[in-house]
Amino acid sequence: MMTTFHVIHILVGLWLALVNMTDILNDTTLVWNNFILGLIVAGYNVYYLFARKNVDVQS
Repeated sequence: MMTTFHVIHILVGLWLALVNMTDILNDTTLVWNNFILGLIVAGYNVYYLFARKNVDVQS
C-alpha cells in the first residue's frame, strides 16, 4: 500500500537523480538543492521513526 511517505520518497528520489543529469541548476545551486532536500528527507524520517513510532518494516 502506497502512503504519502512512499510517494514523497519516490518524488524526491527521482528529482535528486534527474536534476544532476540536466542543466536546470548550476553547480552552486545544485549543491544547495541536494543539501536541503537531504535535510527534508532526514527530518521526515526522524519524524516517522521517533514521533509517530511507525515504520513499514516488519520482522
